[in-house]
Amino acid sequence: MNDTSMLAPPRSHVHRLRTLDALAVILDPAINLVIWERPSALPVGSLAGFGTIQMTTAVDHAHGSLTAAFAQQPPAAWHAEIAADITALAAAFATIMDLSHVVIRLERVTGDACKRWHVDYVSIRMICTYRGSGTQWIERSVESADAPAVETPQSLAPGDVGLFKGRILAGEQAIIHRSPPIAGTGEERLLLVLDCPPPEETAALWASAMQRG
Repeated sequence: MNDTSMLAPPRSHVHRLRTLDALAVILDPAINLVIWERPSALPVGSLAGFGTIQMTTAVDHAHGSLTAAFAQQPPAAWHAEIAADITALAAAFATIMDLSHVVIRLERVTGDACKRWHVDYVSIRMICTYRGSGTQWIERSVESADAPAVETPQSLAPGDVGLFKGRILAGEQAIIHRSPPIAGTGEERLLLVLDCPPPEETAALWASAMQRG
């Protein structure tokens, strides 16, 4: 047996899990993307007339704030279930990141506003697509020490929750991702993005990053 065969296989920078409680593994410095693979997506009906919901809210008041925001949208039976789900995700995100407030963006996407591969200037961002194609990302793997990395496009499934490390925490290892190009297909996506409120000195960069998903 040579020395090479005794080496442990490299750890993946991507971790898949089955429960919301396990999302905190994103704090492991070796992990840059955590995916909660939910068994099924929540049912979302028509998005006709739906306008973007964007707010910074105290975690304890998130459900009330979301309920009020949904009340300004065209009525739909799915609003209550999505509001409850976002509230639970916001609480989990806040616990992991030690936050009292979270930034919530829920939007109907019909075009290719963010189709270029990129990384975000954030620490950690939570993304979930409730309806339509999920966020695409690049998985890197290395076959051997002297071989170039293999980059394979992957996609979150509808309903899956991804915690993406951005440039602030992961540097050059930040997860490369993009919105799936859907312009001209008639597809509609309902995209949720959760972020930390930005520190004052990075607010301008963060505001630009908020437009990505």
